[in-house]
Amino acid sequence: MRAVLRIAYLAVYAGLAAVGEGLVARPALLWLRGQGIFHAALPWEVPLGGLALALAALLAIATLRLASDAALGRRPRVPQHAAFLIMLGTCLALRAGTDPPLPPRDPGPPLLQGLRAAAEEIDRDFHGAYAPDAGQINGALAQVAPPGFRRLGRSIPQHARVLSGAEGPQIEPLPGDEPGTIYLAVSKDRTTVWLTALTLGKVLRTVSGKPALVEAHAGTHSLPGRDPAVPAYPGMRRIAK
Repeated sequence: MRAVLRIAYLAVYAGLAAVGEGLVARPALLWLRGQGIFHAALPWEVPLGGLALALAALLAIATLRLASDAALGRRPRVPQHAAFLIMLGTCLALRAGTDPPLPPRDPGPPLLQGLRAAAEEIDRDFHGAYAPDAGQINGALAQVAPPGFRRLGRSIPQHARVLSGAEGPQIEPLPGDEPGTIYLAVSKDRTTVWLTALTLGKVLRTVSGKPALVEAHAGTHSLPGRDPAVPAYPGMRRIAK
């Protein structure tokens, strides 16, 4: 009889633990994945995601503790039961009281703004030839909203990488570069700079599938994806996508 009661006891608590984990597992995993632990990632918007992860871990530990005590014939104490039930109730309250997770925000608009800011910065310093300074461009990019990528829990800012002696735009990611990198490929005669932006695993592209390319030439530049022969002007920036 005692063996039957012990099995029933374990079954009840296993079921309750499964319910609790089911309530917080999805937001917890989405939040954890968005922290970029193993590689850069775009985070989901998960209200109280860190709390959901902590609850999932604590509930798992408490369940294992109760199961081990029951398996060894030790009677779990009242505080253990109380703590378990409190965590279960907190999981239920968290799930009921928070909004559902939302997909990551589109990093495209901030990256396009970064391309324009970098192009304006190098055109401002054009004196017969381009000589981009990555540090100076990074100062301009710091004024632009970050695209939202995260690595090891930290936001990845937009940053410039200057490529000298190029024969055209950089349309493939270079090894080791993180998303948010703005490539500035400078032509051999230093009269043209092709600017592209790196997103997750690829260069940012327009709706048509072409690279979102800004071409700066002799002190003027096009809008991303526009005809390089048509320079940017204020009226166009308002309607550019």
